[in-house]
Order: sequence, then C-alpha cells, then structure tokens
Amino acid sequence: MKNTERFSSRVDNYVKYRPHYPVAIIPYLAAETGLTRDGVVADIGAGTGISAQPFLDNGNKVYAVEPNREMREMAQQLLQRYPNFTAVAGSAEHTTLPAAAVDLIVAGTAFHWFDQAATAAESGA
Repeated sequence: MKNTERFSSRVDNYVKYRPHYPVAIIPYLAAETGLTRDGVVADIGAGTGISAQPFLDNGNKVYAVEPNREMREMAQQLLQRYPNFTAVAGSAEHTTLPAAAVDLIVAGTAFHWFDQAATAAESGA
C-alpha cells in the first residue's frame, strides 16, 4: 500500500482520537519567524486539518496540502467555515502551489512520510 493511501480507512479515527495542536504555537511562531495574521501558511501533509486550525483561528490564509483524498475531503468538511482555508490535492514533493506563494511552511506529524530530497527541492531549501 502506498503511504498516501494507508490512512484512507482511518479518517474517522483521526477525527476522534488525534490530539490537537496547542494554540501556543501561534505566539511562538510569531516570535521565531515573524508570523502575523496576514501570513500565508502551507500545511503540508495536512490530513484532516488539525494542524491548520490554530492558524485559521489566528486569521491566516492556509493551504492544506494533502495527497490522500479521504483525509482532504474531511478537512474540507471540518474547516469549511473558514474562508481562508483552501484544501490542495498535492504532496510535500509536489505541492502544486506557485513559487513564493506562502510565508510559512508547517508539517504537523507528517514529516517522516516525506521524500526528504524531493521535499527540499520543492520548498526551495
């Protein structure tokens, strides 16, 4: 089974049991990276959108890049109330986002699934 498909049958469990990220991440990133409410965030490997929500609550525009259709559709369902939320069918290695479209790239607990070299090339690192 491909890594991008292995969670298709686990979406409901992610929604029920996956811990959320603390709101304290916002002031920390503001201090460390200069993140403001106007900052645009790419949440790579966004899953059901758990890691996107603190940024959305902060007023940020968030591109939730997720290769798994079922996870992405759940994120769209759960976060549709946020006008700054956009779900993107893409991956860490091929986000489909335009160059320089975001101010901050985050990856909740998905980083270990990424092809490191291809992801670095995609991010421009």
